[in-house]
Order: sequence, then C-alpha cells, then structure tokens
Amino acid sequence: MKRILFWTVVVVGVAAIVFLAARPQPLEVEVVRCVRGTAEAFITEEAETRLDDDYVIAMPVTGRLLRIDLKEGAQVEKGSEIARLDTFERDEQLKRLEAREREIRALIVGVDEAKPKADDIKAAELAVQEAKLRHQSAKKSLEATQINYRQEEKLFKRKETLLAKGSIPEADFIEAERRYLMLKTKCDEALLNEGAARKLLEQAEVKLRRLRDSKDDNEFQRAAHQARIEQIAADKAVVRDELRKSVIKAPVSGPVLEKYQESEQVLTAGTPLLKIGDLNSLRIESDILSEEVGRVKVGQPVETFGPAVGEKPVTGKVVRIYPSGFEKISSLGIEQQRVKVIVAFDDGAPRLRPGVRLDIKIITGRRKNALLIPERALFKMSDQWHVFVVRDGMARRTPVKIGLRNDEQVEITAGLQAGDLVIPNPPQDLEDGAKVAATVGGD
Repeated sequence: MKRILFWTVVVVGVAAIVFLAARPQPLEVEVVRCVRGTAEAFITEEAETRLDDDYVIAMPVTGRLLRIDLKEGAQVEKGSEIARLDTFERDEQLKRLEAREREIRALIVGVDEAKPKADDIKAAELAVQEAKLRHQSAKKSLEATQINYRQEEKLFKRKETLLAKGSIPEADFIEAERRYLMLKTKCDEALLNEGAARKLLEQAEVKLRRLRDSKDDNEFQRAAHQARIEQIAADKAVVRDELRKSVIKAPVSGPVLEKYQESEQVLTAGTPLLKIGDLNSLRIESDILSEEVGRVKVGQPVETFGPAVGEKPVTGKVVRIYPSGFEKISSLGIEQQRVKVIVAFDDGAPRLRPGVRLDIKIITGRRKNALLIPERALFKMSDQWHVFVVRDGMARRTPVKIGLRNDEQVEITAGLQAGDLVIPNPPQDLEDGAKVAATVGGD
C-alpha cells in the first residue's frame, strides 16, 4: 500500500512539473510611462553662414593709390585704415593756396593807397573767362552723368522687378544696385561741382563788374580782395576734404571678401578697391527639402548647433523663405528638390565667419503640458496609430491619436493617460492580450 502511494505521489509531481514547463511564460518587456511635458515638432538640416550685406569700397577722389597690403579673408574693424592715397600733390596745392591767401591779405592792408589798374581788370576778365570754361565743363559733365544715371536707374528698376519675380539671380540684382548707387553718387558730385563752378563764375563776374564801375572806389578793392580770399578758402576746403578722404577707412567690421586693386597706381574717383562684408548681417542659409518646407514659417524659432558654435546652442528665427526651389544632389547621389531658408541670430551674430557649416533645428510646432511617449512606441494598423499598453500583466493594443511629433517623442491627444505604461519598440509577434513581465525603463 505504501509503495502504491509513493508512486502515485511521484507520478503527480512529474505531471505537475511537465504542466508548469509546458505553460507559456510571460514575455519580458521594457515599458515607459506616459508623462507630461513640452511637445515639439522640428526639422533638422545642415546649414552654412553667409553675409547679407557687403560694401564695395571705391576711390573717393582721383589720385595715386598706395599699395594695399590687406589680403582676401583678412578681418578689419570699423574705422580702421584699409587703404591710403598719396597726398604730395594736394599738400603742395594747399601750401600754394595758403601763400596766395597771405599775399591777398597783404594787399588789403594797402587798399586805401592803391587804385584799380588795367592789369587788375584784365586779370578779372581772364578769371571770368576761366570761370565760364570751368562752369561749361562742369555743366557738360553733369548732363552726361545724368543721362548715364537715368539709364542705369531704368535698368536697376527692371532688375528689381525681375528679382521679385525670381527671374534673375540675386547676384545680378546686387551688381545692378551697386552700379546704380555708384552713378547716383557721381551724379550728386557732378551737381555739386556744377553749382560750385556757377558760384565761382558769379563771383568773378561781380568782381569784374565792380572793377569796371568803381575804378576809384578803394572800398571795392577791399571787397574784391575779400572775395578772392573767400574763393581761396573754398578751394582750401576742397583740398582739405580730399586730403581727409585720402585715408580710406572701413565702414563696418568684417572680412575682406574681394580685392580689386593691389599695386600702386593712379585711379579715377569711383574705381572699386575692396569688398567688405558686414558681420552684423551674418545669417544662416539652409536648403530644406521641398516636402518639409511647407511646415516652415517666417518667425519660427531655430536652434543652431555645431563645433563652431560651442556646447550651448545659439538661437535664432526664420526671416526669409525663398519663393522657388532648386534641384540638389545629396551626399548619397539622390536628386532632391530643395528650397533656401534664411535664419537670423536672436542676439546679434556670434563671432563666426561666413562659410562656416552648422546644424540647425527649426521648431515648427511647440505645445506645453502635452502627453508624451517615445516615438518608437508607435505603429500603424489599418491606417490607425496604435501602441501597446501594459495593463494587469497583459499587453493591450490601444488605438491613439497623435499631435506634434519628432524623431524622439510624440504627443498623444487621445487614447492614453499620464502614468500609462507603453512598450517602446514592441516585438513584431507581440499580440493583443499577451502576458508580459514589465520592467520600467527610461524614455
């Protein structure tokens, strides 16, 4: 009897062991809690710094340019000397004018004892003839400059219209604008020269008329001498202004982008010398995929990353989206349609040079106090987003609605609650209702 009982116990034990071994074991899975936080949707892309504004430095006056030692790429500071003209001739001219002024002042001392002579009248007549020639020359120069300016103005306005339509590159518009502004400056100078020449002619005619009408009027002589002193003073002011302009200074701080002249040579006013970029106009240019650029809007915040920026991201915002796209070959050799987007820095441009490569993140959407789960927990079934939620030791396939989404997190707008446990990277063979052993991990 005892033997039978013993074997009965053995058989029951073995059966129990076989049953337990054959029973399905719970699947071990890692779960993550649904939490509330800030949801973001963004686009990441490579980018490069560039300058929006540059300045072409030209010869301010005609003269001999001394050698320019600056090289392309050199950094200059606003107000620093970048080029210089030889001033010997103007220095000597100023000395002659000062000597002439002293001579005339000496003549004024004896004006009461002197009377106008034939030579004085002859000199005044010659001065009038010379002033007329100068005025005629200045007037012709003004007319020619105005004709060129009006033609260039029409061309500039036409290219401005074409640029707005996207029919020409921006570089063509910038070149047309440079020529237009240069001719405008020349036109203004020619107008000033014509006015100065006309004024000198009027003074010479007044002097001659008074000499003829007042040969015996000593006070008129005094006035005539004084007029000549005023004329000399005007000539001295012109020479001093040209001497001041002989030291050419940088209008902005930035790099030398182009160098048009180098060796010592005589050049006319307006000849381009250097092109300097304005670092305050430093912008970021990025080529965004055409299928993503629809999410980008002017004013959206941008974070900038990269070795050139440092550990802390630099913030900015989208300031321009180009109206048309272009084709670009990716690093993998794939032809892509892209659109240029321009980003400006928030707190002024950091100390970066143009042409520096960066990574940017354009924030296309942001919502606080959103319900968040890892993006890798999502999967689609029958055109509906689902996640696996662990409840009572079982994996439950749960339909959800999503909001903002990025590569790491996704906003859940319906289907889940804060604290729910979801399975990131659910196995392909995981079924609804499967028993699981959950381990809470990070997100």
